[in-house]
Amino acid sequence: MKKLDVHIEMENGDVFDVQTKTSDYMLYEDTAKRHKWGGLADNPAKWEAFLAWSALRRLGKYGGTWEAFKNEVDIVEASQIEVDPTPSAVGDASLSS
Repeated sequence: MKKLDVHIEMENGDVFDVQTKTSDYMLYEDTAKRHKWGGLADNPAKWEAFLAWSALRRLGKYGGTWEAFKNEVDIVEASQIEVDPTPSAVGDASLSS
């Protein structure tokens, strides 16, 4: 999975910008299995909102439950973060100073 930049606007006017990470995806997968939600293709809006909620909680920016978040969120906009698929190797001369 790629990291996402997520822009979140709450109904109360709070605005957050966060990045997802693997733990957010794993939490969605565990929760989706437990509640029989299906995967990304089955629930793209729920998946995106859940990742936003998970990232907010992980970063200490929101302390409410998933149920509360669903009722308080106004919009979630996510975009993929472009990353270099070829990280530098250990001992790469370009890393030397």
